[in-house]
Amino acid sequence: MSNDHSENQRLHTALIGCYHTHKKHCFAEFQKLNLSTGQPKVLSILLQNEGFLQKDLAERLHVEPATMTSLLGKLEKDGLIYKKPVYVSGNKRANSIYLTEKGRKLAIKINQIVDEIEEKSYKNFTETEKQLLISFFNRIRYNLENY
Repeated sequence: MSNDHSENQRLHTALIGCYHTHKKHCFAEFQKLNLSTGQPKVLSILLQNEGFLQKDLAERLHVEPATMTSLLGKLEKDGLIYKKPVYVSGNKRANSIYLTEKGRKLAIKINQIVDEIEEKSYKNFTETEKQLLISFFNRIRYNLENY
């Protein structure tokens, strides 16, 4: 490592520190709702757009199909989602995933928690700075995805 950058000025350090602190605050709140890792994101995505096929939901969350099966099994057991069989190309059966009313209420609560944590995260930021920050993160992701 060159001496040009102190550890606190490295993108890597800033991203990881920010991510872990944000995750810690979210996880503490989600635990109060008896939700485990991955479950809040599933519910939040379904609130925006129900009817995802199980395999498409796994791709969207960047998890293995077996992990998605486990996540959905727990959510279904807890009465938060239900699966509706559908036929896809080749006359194969798949499951579309939908929220129950209980799941919908919990997903709304999850989004409220995320909004509150975002509000705390953006303390002392102007609207322009918020937009720039998101723009910078999106540009970094794009650069790395297209490297």
